[in-house]
Amino acid sequence: MNTEYPAATRLLIEEVLTIGSVEDPRIEQRLREYYLDSTMQVLLEDVHDEYADLNAEETEISSVFEQVKDADPSFRIPFMYTQISGLNQSIVVGDSLLGISLDKYLGRDYPLYRKYYHDYQRRVMDRSWLVSDALFYYLSHEYPLPDGKVHTLLDYISDYGKIHWVIAHCRNISLEQEAGFEEERVLWYKDNETNVWNWLMGHGALTSADLTMIRLFMEPRGTTPYIGKDSPDQIGLWLGLQIIDHYMKSHPRVTIGELLRENDYGKILRESGYHPSANKK
Repeated sequence: MNTEYPAATRLLIEEVLTIGSVEDPRIEQRLREYYLDSTMQVLLEDVHDEYADLNAEETEISSVFEQVKDADPSFRIPFMYTQISGLNQSIVVGDSLLGISLDKYLGRDYPLYRKYYHDYQRRVMDRSWLVSDALFYYLSHEYPLPDGKVHTLLDYISDYGKIHWVIAHCRNISLEQEAGFEEERVLWYKDNETNVWNWLMGHGALTSADLTMIRLFMEPRGTTPYIGKDSPDQIGLWLGLQIIDHYMKSHPRVTIGELLRENDYGKILRESGYHPSANKK
């Protein structure tokens, strides 16, 4: 298949749309048929209307990448492109590639979203999330948790917190704004921070590598089991942001490049001085 952007096209066809191989002589016909579907035509039109101008988002994403590059010269600024994914992956990351699926950011009340997604899923399917998602997934790809070891809940909450902390710092916005935490959730987190931390410590959850436990505290969902039916989700991300924020405030000479390369989260927790019970005295 002839294309000006072969790597991005391969990602789209083989890993996002999963309609075949770019080597298949019939792939152009398959791709054409895919996008001629009536639902895809609606998505194409609505994306065209919503995203006639992406200059603001492109400028903000590029600014963060340039700041990271200044802090870590080895960082690879990606080639960025947009696509229509057919409501598949929101963000696609490859080798120095960053693809943004605009059809996943048409607004939480977009009719197709209301038909297929839960409310907690739809809240991030808005244009206001595009910049944060693009930055988070690419930086997570470039600064991953190390291979060859079992990762715990502490690793995940700290790693997510680290990436979001860096993005907030570079964008010059609050941690709450970067994470998309509305005021009601922030109030709950602050009021219950000590109780949640004590529960995690008392049940050995921070050192747990159980993926079910990790997902319960990290992923968007209705509530967080174990904590209470009125609890919000993503409690782990909130705690991770607090740990990293305490660490960076107590280590003002640490650069964002050094922070991004640091994966010893036990050390970060110890040196952060973060302990909700003590912090609230």
